[in-house]
Amino acid sequence: MNQIQETSYLQTARALADAHRQADPNTTLIFLNPDPAEQEVRLLEVSTAAPTSGELYPFSFAARPDLGINYPSVVLLLSHQEWTDLQQGNLQLPDGWTIDRLEKL
Repeated sequence: MNQIQETSYLQTARALADAHRQADPNTTLIFLNPDPAEQEVRLLEVSTAAPTSGELYPFSFAARPDLGINYPSVVLLLSHQEWTDLQQGNLQLPDGWTIDRLEKL
């Protein structure tokens, strides 16, 4: 997993990850899938509360500068089974996402 420079982009990703952990204590893993252009924060989250559907549906959110969130974000919520399937190559990430670029937050 690659490292990216500490920027407001990364600070935003960490703030979102922290907020999501507080909102869902069943979240066990959160990864950033860095957008090379830093246009959106892409988070992959694994939660024991997530249902297993076998398909990945990204949820998009607008930037909220009024809340200190200066970038739009996209969240993929996976069950533990889906995370395992993804690691084994049995499930694919959406276009523009790559598993080898995931950075644990």
